Amino acid sequence: MEYFKTNYAMISTLVFVGFILLAQVFATNNYDWTKNTISDLGAQGYSRKLIMQLGFLAFGISLAFGIMLKGSGLANYPILIYAASVALTGIFCTKPFFNAESYSSTQSLLHSTFAQLAGIAFSIGILTQAFYASDNRLRYIHVLFFVLVIGLSASFGLLKTRYCPKTPLSNKFYLVG
Repeated sequence: MEYFKTNYAMISTLVFVGFILLAQVFATNNYDWTKNTISDLGAQGYSRKLIMQLGFLAFGISLAFGIMLKGSGLANYPILIYAASVALTGIFCTKPFFNAESYSSTQSLLHSTFAQLAGIAFSIGILTQAFYASDNRLRYIHVLFFVLVIGLSASFGLLKTRYCPKTPLSNKFYLVG
């Protein structure tokens, strides 16, 4: 238990990555990792969604458990909210990434809401860790990590807006000048 308490963040992350890789290996032909998100691996109506749902749950629960074992101070609350939000994205599934007759838009909205909350809590958590860092080197690492997370998130948003569907029914994309 002491080993988990000391290494919970790495263990949780490795478990999550393991589930992501497993879900990718067993993904059906209509899933394309270059066009779809990992949330799509747990989408409503997807026959193999349980793998990714378990991944979200395992990551969120193990991370939250590790934080609680270590002792939750104010600096850990945003990461605890992040962990709970990620776990909840495993309970509520996103809309199907393929043509489906019906799905729950409420469940999809809840999934998106918890995913957004996770992203916000994670970003705040990084900044909080920077403020509570014991030395300047750690503080700079947290600030750099925050800039990388925000920068990568923004770049994904920019890429998404720069690529537009050719036609409403097409899966092909082209670059907008």
